[in-house]
Amino acid sequence: MMHLILVIAVVIILAASYLLPFALCRAATRRDMLEARWREESAGSVSEESHESA
Repeated sequence: MMHLILVIAVVIILAASYLLPFALCRAATRRDMLEARWREESAGSVSEESHESA
């Protein structure tokens, strides 16, 4: 019984160690996309304000 618990724990740890880099990469990609969108929107609002004052 103890051997089975140990095997299950090792399998879970190995699966997590293989999946964690993919999850982190996906999160970083999503963050970069959100930051790019935020920069575009903030640049758009600045250009609109400059048109209004001109």
